[in-house]
Amino acid sequence: MGSLDAQIHGKFNLFVIDAGVDDADAWQRPYLTTPLFRKFVNRSFPLIDIRPNISAPGFNPADLLKSHGFGVLNHKSALFDPSNAHLNIDDEPFLHETYYPEIRDLLTKTTGAKHIFITHSFVRKSRPLGITRPNPPNTGRRAGSKNQAGANFRGTVNHQDNATNVPKHIPAGAGVGPARLPHLDYTHLSARQCIRFYRRDIEQQARESGVIGAEDGICADLPFPTTSAEANAVIAEQYNQDGLGPRYAAYSVWRPLGTVQRDPLCIAPRRGDTGELVEYPYDLRVQGNAELGGDFLREVTLLGVQGKDVGVRREVDAGEVKWYYVSRQTREEVLVIKFFDSAALGRGGKGAEAPWHGSPDIGDVWGEEARESIEVRVIAFW
Repeated sequence: MGSLDAQIHGKFNLFVIDAGVDDADAWQRPYLTTPLFRKFVNRSFPLIDIRPNISAPGFNPADLLKSHGFGVLNHKSALFDPSNAHLNIDDEPFLHETYYPEIRDLLTKTTGAKHIFITHSFVRKSRPLGITRPNPPNTGRRAGSKNQAGANFRGTVNHQDNATNVPKHIPAGAGVGPARLPHLDYTHLSARQCIRFYRRDIEQQARESGVIGAEDGICADLPFPTTSAEANAVIAEQYNQDGLGPRYAAYSVWRPLGTVQRDPLCIAPRRGDTGELVEYPYDLRVQGNAELGGDFLREVTLLGVQGKDVGVRREVDAGEVKWYYVSRQTREEVLVIKFFDSAALGRGGKGAEAPWHGSPDIGDVWGEEARESIEVRVIAFW
């Protein structure tokens, strides 16, 4: 795909890493709330349209998912059936009865996973044309804020939620817009944390599938726990050493609610050479199941730059990082993006790692209509 010519440029927000953050202790922040990043710069990158690839005879979405960490699937949803026109996309019974089963079936057929657990869904809408800064805070989080650590995410975190196995839905009214920051929602560490602490049914399946036993076995004689950052390297090295270990993965299934004109979702496969772009991990406080140990910290990663590399109007060297998108993506074209895949761990791993993703500002190249989308996040076991 790298042979395609770049057609347009998209402007991302990049965190200036050495400017630092405020409110760094995730335990003292509200749920799902980022630290306060002190400085960002806007930088443009070429975007490569993969529509010619997905339109070519013989295109197989599963192959692209394996080689690049994302795939584009053609799928008609009952969400848009005229008989459902009177229903609201944020209506949770509608999602549970109609859309979630579709997503499970779609991923089962595409990936071969035996068990699919939906954890979250989001409805997002673009902000006014021309706004390129990061999304505004979800809750008050400036220095000196009186917002307590137990505060919720605009009313979407219920303290009783994780006592059940019900997916969480974040409605359009929560103000979650397209993410201008190139990022990873999961890391190897946060994947291990989520399957153990987030929900009882997921933890049980992780044990029955042999995942927790395999990871804990690798760390059994080590001086640090499986859920620590120190365990990353040894688990990655050994998990698939003698053939693939028990496989688990996390995915995002992203669908526009109309043809995309602005803020396309762009994906960049992970490559060793990121040029001047630097990975910056940070933690989010997540509500966990009380019986599994309660709240935990989930690691997330941004792509940022050092201050010395962001001279006025200077382009940023992105190394081998290339951004792909689907021009004028329709509601029947679904993006499936890896968030994590144990099968990609170590030298014995198979397939691509989770790619970077984000929604840059492309202006009104394709039109001015605001983008609306629905995303469903899942954890899968084989």
